[in-house]
Amino acid sequence: MKERGFGFSHQRRCPAMQADVKFTMPFNFVQVLLAAFGAMALSVLTFFIAEAAGASMKFSDGMFRNIDFIHIIRFTVPPIVVLGFLTFLIARGRPGFCRVAQVLGIALLLLSAVTQLFFAEDAGSAVAVAIMHVIVGASWYIAVNNSNKKANERAMAG
Repeated sequence: MKERGFGFSHQRRCPAMQADVKFTMPFNFVQVLLAAFGAMALSVLTFFIAEAAGASMKFSDGMFRNIDFIHIIRFTVPPIVVLGFLTFLIARGRPGFCRVAQVLGIALLLLSAVTQLFFAEDAGSAVAVAIMHVIVGASWYIAVNNSNKKANERAMAG
């Protein structure tokens, strides 16, 4: 049985000659980039709304005494991109690691969000930074989701 492949009549499709293809991409890395920049945009919006509402964005202890616009960018995009890439690499060999990374990331971000309540000089700053942490946590959860799981299972089944 002759079938046309790529417009050439001499090519045949022979199932016995095709190599078994194993897809090992737990998720598309583009979703990590989209989640990182989406989290940054929403966090920057939260920052400007909080400042317009009168939040001082000053803290009595912790990593920073004052949170600026550049801190939000520096501590939103690079961590999601770098840790997302590491998760991508690890999950290629162990797809179940996506779930572990999701849970660890959410737990760390929620713990960090709660600690901001103790160090903020005013309630507006505490709530704004806690909201930013929740935004980044939701973005992280979406970023490292094993979204190719069904496609990989179909490819493995045949």
